[in-house]
Amino acid sequence: MPNTMNAYHFVDATLRNGQPVPPDGEWLEYDGPMPLIMCKRGLHASLHPFDALQYAPGPILCRVEVGGEIVQGEDKLVATRRRIIRRVDATDLC
Repeated sequence: MPNTMNAYHFVDATLRNGQPVPPDGEWLEYDGPMPLIMCKRGLHASLHPFDALQYAPGPILCRVEVGGEIVQGEDKLVATRRRIIRRVDATDLC
């Protein structure tokens, strides 16, 4: 698995754990228990925006870079690092 890869992630005003969404370019680090577990532990994203949409807690679509340890599943991945490269409000994209 590569050290970093690009993916997609949706956000709302805050992250699911209540933390503020970090500014573009700032790494968010997972420092919880290991190993990473899909849907439970780590920072999630999807390789395709339509896959990310089914997990969307809000309308902001982010192009992200994930890094560190990465575990890839069928329609999403989980990693120890994630940063937003770019974001757009996807509310009116339909």
